[in-house]
Amino acid sequence: MIIFNKVSKDKLKNFSLYIKAGELLCINEEDQDVLKTIFELLRGREKPEQGVIRYQDKGVYSSKAPGNFLGFVYRENLLLPDRSLEENLAYIMQVRDLEMRNHHVMVRRILDIVDLQHCSNKKPGDLLEHQIVRANIAQAILSYPPVLVLEDPFSKLDEVNGRGIINLIKRLNKFSMTIVLLNSSGKLLLGKGVRQVKVKEVFLERKDYYG
Repeated sequence: MIIFNKVSKDKLKNFSLYIKAGELLCINEEDQDVLKTIFELLRGREKPEQGVIRYQDKGVYSSKAPGNFLGFVYRENLLLPDRSLEENLAYIMQVRDLEMRNHHVMVRRILDIVDLQHCSNKKPGDLLEHQIVRANIAQAILSYPPVLVLEDPFSKLDEVNGRGIINLIKRLNKFSMTIVLLNSSGKLLLGKGVRQVKVKEVFLERKDYYG
């Protein structure tokens, strides 16, 4: 689980939220700068000006996320343009010091999960926008993190392709992966099983968050 307790940073003010393990949560906010702030706070690249963020893993609370606890899907395309999708994922595995033995099998398994197995030899410039989003999800789940944070993945997608990404996210959630979806795209047809909150309206559901 992840707990924001009265966190303030730049435009984000007095933000409190309890994110339960295994849930699919959508945080709605039209201001992309606010979503970027939340994203960077979770990444640890930014620190709160006020308040605290706590992570719980295996019953232990910490102010720093454990290694490989969080996977991040960036709004931008971070894939290397001169390498195929399969080569990109293999390179990311190497950079993250993941097990490289049988890495071809691992990469193809991940591509199958995100429905990009037919694009393994394509370079990023040959991918459609929704395929780029799927590729970004693929690189984020290479280590099967318990929590996946997506930075505004629908901002460049039409309704049909957006629905496809929603279905993928729900499928990942069924693998017991906690999903934190940061969304600026207005109302989404997320369906059942998704908790939606607005940044200005969130509240802390529990007061005993320190265990």
